[in-house]
Amino acid sequence: MFAIPGICALIIFILARPQEFLPLFQKLPFLYLFCAAAIGGFVLDLKLRRLEPVAAPTLPWIAAFIIWATICNAVKHPEALIPSTIAMVIIFTLYGVIAHGAQRFRIFQIIAATVMGVCLFLAAVCLHQSWQPRTCVAEDWRHPGEGIPDGRPCELAEDCMGTDAEPGQDYRCEKVGMFGTYSIEDRVRYRGELHDPNELSMTISIGGLAFLVAFAIRKRTAGWIVFATLGGLMIFWTVIETMSRGGMVVALAVGGVYFVKRYGFAGMALGGVGALPLLALGGRSGDAADASTQLRYEAWAAGLQMFKMSPVFGVGARQFGQHHFMTAHNTYVLVLAELGMIGFFIFISILYLSVKILWLGVSQLARVPGAEAARTWGLALLSSYVGLLFQINTLSFAYHSVMWIFLGLASAYWSCVRHHKPDFEVKLEGRDLAAVAAICFGFAFVILPIFLKWKQVA
Repeated sequence: MFAIPGICALIIFILARPQEFLPLFQKLPFLYLFCAAAIGGFVLDLKLRRLEPVAAPTLPWIAAFIIWATICNAVKHPEALIPSTIAMVIIFTLYGVIAHGAQRFRIFQIIAATVMGVCLFLAAVCLHQSWQPRTCVAEDWRHPGEGIPDGRPCELAEDCMGTDAEPGQDYRCEKVGMFGTYSIEDRVRYRGELHDPNELSMTISIGGLAFLVAFAIRKRTAGWIVFATLGGLMIFWTVIETMSRGGMVVALAVGGVYFVKRYGFAGMALGGVGALPLLALGGRSGDAADASTQLRYEAWAAGLQMFKMSPVFGVGARQFGQHHFMTAHNTYVLVLAELGMIGFFIFISILYLSVKILWLGVSQLARVPGAEAARTWGLALLSSYVGLLFQINTLSFAYHSVMWIFLGLASAYWSCVRHHKPDFEVKLEGRDLAAVAAICFGFAFVILPIFLKWKQVA
């Protein structure tokens, strides 16, 4: 399969971003080269009949989302049309090559192993970061959230303002790890798109923890069970070090899906009680956490107001920050505000259809002989989606690479099942569309306004 090397390299470069800290990868535009390699390999596989030219069920909806986002920008912010379109093309390419480049479970497992490997790498780097002493970091005002460690030890930010400090320079006192990474308020994080501790914790849980379990089930060897156990513990420890309340819930939810599958919903309550002490290990508390939560609610209220002012076209894709001083911190609010009700309906339809693919794959193949791979990977992705759909309630994730990687994986799963079961068709029927419409209107006109009023924000 000629597309696979390009796809795997693309995933590694987008998530791990070696081009940012290894000079060797800064000499050429490897991201674009790997993108071209993935597309070229896909075309070659089609010509060699190693892949079937069959569109995934989500493809029309994904295309509609990209087109509508472009229309919204053309109407509301034509000056941002070109850069926004380029960004949309990149995430569409990422989804497309994953969704259609893996039509066999053997190939699917290579992509899944790549995602899992990157997540383990991220967890290892950030866990190492948590063990490091605090060091002064000079903030980069041109790139918020970034900075340069200067090697001076500290306990508080005030310790960095001595005679060795650069005049007029702001400093942080953080734990500095490998590859130029450093914590934020002692919360471990990576860099690039995963510079936020909450996004990091969710990513390593849905891409690392879920896939470790799946590989252990598939391999069923002592070596893999030990590897999955140690890898799972490392990921769980890293999630604790991110101090992400949502991340802890996601990690427990991923395992909870397997628990429900094994013991049923009756055992879910017992598992929830057992998880309560673990929840106490993660998450922030105190005035800083309360202030962060309040700011998040204010951003949601601002997003709702943007939607009311422009319910059809919204304020334009990636334009939330032009109308509020911070991002939405809620993917559903973000899409509603930026793309209006039409864009929100399309987005929820994509998520609904992706979950439906996984649910039908797991349920319809539950007792089919020889379908163990389909059941295992369907359940793994379903557990990932449970965590993803929960956590994006507090993250601006609509255009995030991790989101589009998993949208691609759900569609790739459909392609793999269909290869062995040609009658496996999944689409949004009338009752599905009615359910999506009810979700969209209920969220925009009932749930969100009532919640904000309850929190005394709107």
